[in-house]
Amino acid sequence: MAFPVILVILDAVVIVAALIGAYFFRFGALPMIPGIGQPPLQPYLYPLPVVAVLWLIVFKAFGLYGRRGRNFGWDTIFALLGAVLVGSVFLSAVGFVYRGFSYSRLVLAVGAAFTFVGLCLARAAAGSVRTYLLRQGVGAQRALVVGTSVAARELCRRLLNGPASDYNLVGVIPADEYGHIEPGCPVAGRLDEFFDVVRQARVDVVFFGSDVPDPVLLDLVLECDLRGVAVRILPSTLELMATKIHADEALGVPVFALKQFRLKGFNRFVKRALDVAFAGGCLFVFAPWWLFTALLIKLTSPGPVLYRQERVGQDGRTFELFKFRSMRPDAEAETGPVFASANDDRVTPFGRFLRRTSLDEIPQLLNVLRGDMSVVGPRPERPFFVEKFASDVPRYLERHKVKSGMTGWAQVNGFRGTTSIERRVEYDLYYIENWSLLLDLKIILRTIGQVLKGAGQ
Repeated sequence: MAFPVILVILDAVVIVAALIGAYFFRFGALPMIPGIGQPPLQPYLYPLPVVAVLWLIVFKAFGLYGRRGRNFGWDTIFALLGAVLVGSVFLSAVGFVYRGFSYSRLVLAVGAAFTFVGLCLARAAAGSVRTYLLRQGVGAQRALVVGTSVAARELCRRLLNGPASDYNLVGVIPADEYGHIEPGCPVAGRLDEFFDVVRQARVDVVFFGSDVPDPVLLDLVLECDLRGVAVRILPSTLELMATKIHADEALGVPVFALKQFRLKGFNRFVKRALDVAFAGGCLFVFAPWWLFTALLIKLTSPGPVLYRQERVGQDGRTFELFKFRSMRPDAEAETGPVFASANDDRVTPFGRFLRRTSLDEIPQLLNVLRGDMSVVGPRPERPFFVEKFASDVPRYLERHKVKSGMTGWAQVNGFRGTTSIERRVEYDLYYIENWSLLLDLKIILRTIGQVLKGAGQ
């Protein structure tokens, strides 16, 4: 289990335990107000799941599940203090507005104090366990160093002789045969064997020294990105003098870090949870309308209600995509696979309405629940088009690093149907590289607006 997920679970347990403990401390250890008896425990228990989730969201905003939360120290302590204070103020405001039950403000104050102390102790313990496991090689990323520049040799020295870090050195690949290798550092191979080394050693991250030739470096970096291998660039002394560089926390060696793929680990878990909640809610709430739509399709044209088609999704895996049928059953009998156009004569009269309102896409909520798709992501294409575009459009296959979506950043910006594939890919890659829950929400809201305007195709 990823360390951030463990922290989320640990934090949730501490929050709930601290607030329950605050109730018993306030009404068990402190003197009671004359004329007011002890309130029941149940009203304090019911909102705990919501309170815990709200506080966890605040912790996420304070970066406590990212780099700041990996190692326990003063940065983490001050971040926890700030997050607990913000969460307490928010809960106080909610308690003031809510009149269904009069909650004790002292319970909240004591609960906040218990939460802060409990989180510090829990995080310290988790950090100690993590450090021990890293020393045993458990949970560390397998790192490969390419080059023998000054910074590359210093990194190797610290990985070999320094304290436990997030990286486990698998070896070094010299940029040329004359490179000086740090004593005791294993040679993993030659530069022309790079990808064999990455595959066989199951490398997670590659550090490139400044002595790697630029043309070679560009090819290797692009290929690493496609393979999901993280990349770090070790700058030269001149670059360090001319640029403000943040040092890596674990190693203390300055690096350039390429923008990381964000939809993994905890972020992937959150996105999947929201996908299931959104898709399940839509199917349940609007079920009568979907059934009415299916009945109209059956009554207005011969053929099945659902149209099933093979599409290519995450990591190149194929799946069966569902849509309400909007065309004649034999639509591609003569033409083969082609994109639908605005005035396509293969579309049925009711199907034209479905396409204009995008209601033909609704059955894809089933694909979302099955895990084939996400609500937001690059639109999936058929294998025929994927094979064609993969050879014609640069970086096209990078769209498959995430799950396909019912709607996407390209679609809400007007790139759908027969529009430019190159521009669609640009927008899809922007989404992948800049993903956030706020961006997903923005895309969903813009999609709803376009559907209401009948801007579908």
